[in-house]
Amino acid sequence: MPDASNSGPQFERSSLPKLAALVLVLIGMFAIATKSGAAERVWQVLTGNKVAVDTPAPVPVSKPVISEHEREWINEQNPQTQMEELMRAAINHEEGATAINHEEGATAIIVEKLPSWRGRLRNTKTWTDLMMTALYSNDLRVRAAAIEINLEVQQLPKTPMAVEGIINNAQDNPEQRPWAAWMLGMLANRGVETDKVVALLEEWTHDSNEQTRIWAVEGLANVGTDSTVNDFVSILKNDDSMTVRERAGCSLAKSGMLTRVQRMQAVPGLIDLADDGGLNEQTRNWVYQALREITEQNLPNEPGAWRDWYLNHGQQTIQKFAAADSSQVLGNS
Repeated sequence: MPDASNSGPQFERSSLPKLAALVLVLIGMFAIATKSGAAERVWQVLTGNKVAVDTPAPVPVSKPVISEHEREWINEQNPQTQMEELMRAAINHEEGATAINHEEGATAIIVEKLPSWRGRLRNTKTWTDLMMTALYSNDLRVRAAAIEINLEVQQLPKTPMAVEGIINNAQDNPEQRPWAAWMLGMLANRGVETDKVVALLEEWTHDSNEQTRIWAVEGLANVGTDSTVNDFVSILKNDDSMTVRERAGCSLAKSGMLTRVQRMQAVPGLIDLADDGGLNEQTRNWVYQALREITEQNLPNEPGAWRDWYLNHGQQTIQKFAAADSSQVLGNS
């Protein structure tokens, strides 16, 4: 993750030379992340590679509970330890012993404790690992909890003044825009100056600097509003950088804060892209990968097959996702 002041965050299977170059850029930009070794680990997670982190293995089926004893122990710890333990619990979908519909789950406890953590959390390697695992959770509530905590870690209040300060600094210091884009997207996701942030990030997706465009895409992915869907489809088609295209494809298929219903809005545009004779083969492969991940369908790489499926089953699939838990998305855990 880029961080201009404290530490520094891609569609999967990037080439090793490209990955190495991007990691070097982040290392040069974000000194603390370099010192902690976080930058490379964050980039590996974003590109979809498995990275060992200091968290328990996600529980695939059964959901353990946070026992009363465990809650008592957590309450006795310092704020940093409380945050880390509860984030681990959220990643593993642990709920309180009396949880009903997640009301007493780990993410709810995090929200309860956020005010008491204000100004007392540190940006550490452990937090970086936990955050990047959480941001690829299959539960948007876990991703949202990670966003809330990261804003506290970065000591960014959820206010228009904070947004204005980040924007002014980034306009005066273009090298700070990657970090700014990511933080602005998180603030916009929490309802702070959302329209203003989206307009700026859309502008930055046309910046001459590749890193700015990459992180503008990441910022838009954090926002999670309907208007960003067409942005990602356009970027996937038009950006000169394959890395930027890859990030747009991943933002549609898997990463970020869009719900499954929102992601389905991209399907017609993706089918049109798949049928675009001017599209290069790598991008076309990403388009089909996104279609499969968004729809949960394993159709061949043929635009006609996807058009027929969408015509006959698209609305039914949207209704299925709408009737399901809106917090559930495609994730790593």
